[in-house]
Amino acid sequence: MQSDLERRARGAQKLGEILGQTPDQVDRSLGDIAPQLATYVLETIYGEIYQSEALDSRTRQIVTVAALATLGNAAPQLRTHIGGALRCGATREQLVEVMMQLVPYVGVAAAINGVAACREVFAAADKK
Repeated sequence: MQSDLERRARGAQKLGEILGQTPDQVDRSLGDIAPQLATYVLETIYGEIYQSEALDSRTRQIVTVAALATLGNAAPQLRTHIGGALRCGATREQLVEVMMQLVPYVGVAAAINGVAACREVFAAADKK
């Protein structure tokens, strides 16, 4: 059985690899009001779920982008994971195509919102 510290360390490594973020950033954004949620994100999501080798990081991020776009109420997280997908090797064309794939299943509005999020992330990346 792995310790919380081991899961946190693995989660921190994966979080950095995929999103370019640190545990301190997670703690700053959530820890003051929901420290258990910050711990869950680091130890369970990135320290356990993201550790599975059944999906590579690129595929995992594409699935995450599709799920968040489908929700329609998670724009900040969608933008974060679009950036993560790019970091993991997804192309801009693939991410826009993900939004097109959503049209017959969840509707045009979700696709339009997803494309708008892509536009924002791509523009920010172009400025760097």
